[in-house]
Amino acid sequence: MKIKWCGNSYYIIEKDNVTIAIDPHDGYSLNLKPCYVDADYIIITHNHYDHNAVEMSYGNKTKEIIRDIVGEKRIDNIRIEFYEMAHDKNGGKIFGKVKAFSLIIDGIKIVNLSDIGEKFNEFIKEVFSPVDILMIPVGGVTTINYLEAIEYIENLKPKIVLPMHYWIKGSTLPYDSIDKFVNSINYKKIFMNSNEVNIDLNTLPNDIQVFILKYN
Repeated sequence: MKIKWCGNSYYIIEKDNVTIAIDPHDGYSLNLKPCYVDADYIIITHNHYDHNAVEMSYGNKTKEIIRDIVGEKRIDNIRIEFYEMAHDKNGGKIFGKVKAFSLIIDGIKIVNLSDIGEKFNEFIKEVFSPVDILMIPVGGVTTINYLEAIEYIENLKPKIVLPMHYWIKGSTLPYDSIDKFVNSINYKKIFMNSNEVNIDLNTLPNDIQVFILKYN
């Protein structure tokens, strides 16, 4: 399975002949590079402009745009479970709600927390544990901050952490950079030379590792 990060919270997952795009942005609105893909499925976790640029991932292959779902969804033998979470610490009264989700591909469980803003709680642990790969915001301001993200990691104990939703050089978004998060963790940190990583069930680490994908 290949996971590609296009900045902010935009991920592209490829496995065999299936491509899933998650929370695409258009690039221009964030002063980032546009990232185009012809995805079979497009997952939109909430309807904010930096997460809902469907046109960046829509093409001839596209079978379905998945949005505003709570509960279980199956696509091409992939099971996805969506849960509504607050985008802020006031129950969503400030920024609304998001649909965090888990999906299982070839025995690997990926959890994407979207723009979650609420503090870690037992419900989150109950619905998402155990976790193989955790996609988690660390930039704060409109989501959990880097310290709150660490609390999530310590409780969910994923094998691989993919930080997201942080400030990138040139971006117009007002988030913290990755530095605060990186400098505050004692987990093994792997700084990738590209924005892609290949992950296999047989090569998942035993201990928590943080993969910092390079924004290209």
